[in-house]
Amino acid sequence: MEQVGENKLTLLATKLKEKKAPKMDMAPMIDIVFLLLIFFMVSTTFAPMPGIRVQLPPPGKPSTEKPKGLIVRVANPEASQREGTMILNDEIVDFNQMFNLFINSPDEMKNMLIIQSERQVMHQQIIKLMDLAKQAGIDKIGFAIVARE
Repeated sequence: MEQVGENKLTLLATKLKEKKAPKMDMAPMIDIVFLLLIFFMVSTTFAPMPGIRVQLPPPGKPSTEKPKGLIVRVANPEASQREGTMILNDEIVDFNQMFNLFINSPDEMKNMLIIQSERQVMHQQIIKLMDLAKQAGIDKIGFAIVARE
């Protein structure tokens, strides 16, 4: 009788040794992750980023009359320069002089700043120019292009 008990014990021990590790099926988990991803993509709302309000002109032929206000022309930077050359009233100026010229300009000229920029000018330079104009009390800022011939 003891032999039968020992055989059962050894049989149980061999079954425990032969027991395989449990397998985990990944397909349901991947399905749940994709469902969560879709849920969050659909339910997320994006807050609008504050930016610069730009009022575009109506379509049609460009006006040939010269606008009233200060006109700053920003040329493309040379190969060794980071910033383009700025011209105000047919005079080459830099940022240090620009603020004083804005402040000291006549009131009828000070109501609007028009920026004529070429294609390769960095946005940083244009924004810096706009900041100087706002600090000098110029509220209206416009952009113009030079007509190609």
